[in-house]
Amino acid sequence: MDMPERKGAVCAIPLFLGFAIWLAPAAAEAHTALQGVGSFWSGVAHLLTSLDQLGFLLGLAIWTSFQERRLDARVIGTAFVAALIGVWLGVSFGEVTLLHLAAAFAGLMMAVGLAGATRLRVGAAPLLGLALVGGVVGGAASADATAGLSVALFALGGSIATASVLSYGLLAARRLDSDWGRIARRAGASWIAAIGLMVLALSFTSHPGRV
Repeated sequence: MDMPERKGAVCAIPLFLGFAIWLAPAAAEAHTALQGVGSFWSGVAHLLTSLDQLGFLLGLAIWTSFQERRLDARVIGTAFVAALIGVWLGVSFGEVTLLHLAAAFAGLMMAVGLAGATRLRVGAAPLLGLALVGGVVGGAASADATAGLSVALFALGGSIATASVLSYGLLAARRLDSDWGRIARRAGASWIAAIGLMVLALSFTSHPGRV
């Protein structure tokens, strides 16, 4: 491994750690879409300010980067469609409690984080399954922010933002293909899993007596 690769991989480690610290206080609090910018951009803004969803997508990107490249487009496409459907499901079936949403995303973060940290090699089904579940849950979680907006445009904005974050995450992760880069990716994934565990604990301790 040459010196530029080593320096790039080492620099990625504090970036992962910084993102993890930034993500920690996010537990299901990102429901402040910027409605003044319109329905489509509100959907984009909601995803970009939902740090638990961003953590899941980054973890999914890291895990996917350890799989065959041919799965990249399928994972991105699945997350896109799932996020689109999730918004409509959330609007149709009513609001889900913040406690349940926080617990769901904490579990998803733990799943993709542990899978990425262990470089778990699996077939397409488990990978696409988590992309599907994460997209649907993320879409449903944003349903309460659609009040007064076009649901169709909001859902489209959120799903495009989901696919974009996942795409850029995959591009960045796959560039770290050296020995140090793989270590950095696994370290980042382990932090996402640890934060998921912390968010899961906080989501219940903050609401004693609720299930």
